[in-house]
Amino acid sequence: MQGRLNKELADLSSNPPDNCTVSIVDNDITRWRVDINGPAGTPYEGGHFVLSLTLPAQYPFKPPEAQFVTKIYHPNVLKDSGEICKDMYQTGWGPVKNIRWIIELILSFLINPAPEHSVEADISRQMIENHDAYVATARQWVNQYAR
Repeated sequence: MQGRLNKELADLSSNPPDNCTVSIVDNDITRWRVDINGPAGTPYEGGHFVLSLTLPAQYPFKPPEAQFVTKIYHPNVLKDSGEICKDMYQTGWGPVKNIRWIIELILSFLINPAPEHSVEADISRQMIENHDAYVATARQWVNQYAR
């Protein structure tokens, strides 16, 4: 596993996904930090979000645990813990997937939230029924927690 992770880290360091930087935490190859700049044209634009990835001993046969350290108002992220809806990245996971795949998936749902995978029903409902209020609240959280 260590060789694969070193290779993935080198690839992500030299060619990071848009709006991201990737590093390991405390020299532990199983703990990753992803710094994400909120994508342009989204309620998260202008925010700086920290994502934590923790890789299990069974990686790549089991996916990393993904959690936002920075509070974010999003239907696919638990408000209190920052935990991301596991269905979004565990379904279809296999050893051919990698950390880049998870990061790009998370970036894609910052641009296009998936209310069908909601872990926060109230946010999902607001996003669908009163999109302007959802955007305003998400921006408020960016200003409060992600600057």
